Amino acid sequence: MTKKVHISNSKRVHIISRKQNWAVKKEGTSRASKIYSNKNTAIKNAEKLRSTGHDVVVHKKDGTIQQWKKSKK
Repeated sequence: MTKKVHISNSKRVHIISRKQNWAVKKEGTSRASKIYSNKNTAIKNAEKLRSTGHDVVVHKKDGTIQQWKKSKK
């Protein structure tokens, strides 16, 4: 049985709540790139991707969008 891999050209990175932690997850992937213990650290590290053309979408704990930071490119 072959596993389907979803490839996305999306240039968005989401900061989402995962149990007691915060995850940085590129849109279209099934797994988080990195897990952080607090939201501010996750945002700070995701900001580095803005200079490479990614939008950073910060979510609240309930999943709604708190802030959408457009890429710097």
